[in-house]
Amino acid sequence: MNGSSTAATSCDAAHQKPSRDAIPLGVAPRLLLRSYTMLSRNQKFTAIQGDVELTAEISPCVFMYPGYGLQLTVKLPNGGNTIVSRKDIPIETATEQDCQALMETVKVLPCKTCQKPAFDPSTCRTNRDGDCESCFMAKLNAEFEKDMKKEDDKLKRDDAKYKARGYTHRVHAWIHPPSGSDYELMMWMINPTPEQITAELKKKKSADTTDYKLIEL
Repeated sequence: MNGSSTAATSCDAAHQKPSRDAIPLGVAPRLLLRSYTMLSRNQKFTAIQGDVELTAEISPCVFMYPGYGLQLTVKLPNGGNTIVSRKDIPIETATEQDCQALMETVKVLPCKTCQKPAFDPSTCRTNRDGDCESCFMAKLNAEFEKDMKKEDDKLKRDDAKYKARGYTHRVHAWIHPPSGSDYELMMWMINPTPEQITAELKKKKSADTTDYKLIEL
């Protein structure tokens, strides 16, 4: 009985079909590699924040440098944009799901001046400080106009001062040095000739001695 039972067991084992997952001897296992379809430059994404629809696109810089992290430019419907990024996700392996998740980290709040949609500065990089784009630009332009008025008022005082001293003209010139940035120059002169003005600009080592205006006081 024992011998018969043992023989039957051996026979069953001999005729047992190999497992589907079994790897034949002498055959190297194949590695299953995950394939990625790289995101394209023109892909767009959207996200809804309350009743505001945000749109986003992949920032062009991520395609310029190998290994650059994922970065999105997110836009509001009423103007203005911000940048959000995940440096730990290379663009080569980033997915649409990664983009959508990153975009949804950007939050919107009412503009503190006019109540239109504005970026929440606690969720993204922005210098708008809770203002929408229109209100931010209006304040920026107002500051610029204020600064320009201060400069114009000072220039008028300087013109009056030099005129009282006998000067007849102001030369408003731009100096273009051989290296470095251009800069503005004001000179007050008495009935200057073009040659005298050119000589003064050459002393400043300007590469262009014709970039000036002559204003009579």
